[in-house]
Amino acid sequence: MRHCCAGFFADVDENGRFRRAGDDGLAKIQSSLTMTLPVKDDEDVAAQQQTALRSFYKVAAGSCAMVLDTVADTCEVTSVTTNVNARDRSMGGAAGSQMTVTGQIAMKVKFKASIGKPAQ
Repeated sequence: MRHCCAGFFADVDENGRFRRAGDDGLAKIQSSLTMTLPVKDDEDVAAQQQTALRSFYKVAAGSCAMVLDTVADTCEVTSVTTNVNARDRSMGGAAGSQMTVTGQIAMKVKFKASIGKPAQ
């Protein structure tokens, strides 16, 4: 929508707010995730790492579906970062070795029109 006043054109969004240059109505959502899994000493560690990463990527792939179900009309995953750490926790009789996958999932979304409006 465009409004004109004395030769000045200003874009406003559907809520009447002025848009800034480059403002396309999209926002960024970023999620952080940490998964801790036991490491089986009798299995290949590299294979277990791939399995852990695959689990993380499955969560990342489903992130837009959850966002679309709840707060957004559009969603696109724009980046995924991961880090895998293995830790031997067997000292002192504690639990065995563990693998921790941490990561960030960034999404570009357009929020539903009802988001941010006061409840009626």
